[in-house]
Amino acid sequence: MRERDILTNQNLKAVFKNNFKLVNQAINLARFYIKAGHEVKMSKLLQELKNNPDEQYLKDLQALEESEKESDYQEHENS
Repeated sequence: MRERDILTNQNLKAVFKNNFKLVNQAINLARFYIKAGHEVKMSKLLQELKNNPDEQYLKDLQALEESEKESDYQEHENS
């Protein structure tokens, strides 16, 4: 799929019935990646939204990130 095709609204209309939910989910996912120190590219972000449109996906990512931080903290404390 060409990048131009990925960046069209038509590609996500079947997944998100409400444009406000789409934008809100995109903003929250981008914030998560930025806070985690990851590079954010629009084409990757939109593809991920298409593949994982459920809000639970973001919550799962956040929980995973938090548990990794906690695990790293405990390893650091034990050293």
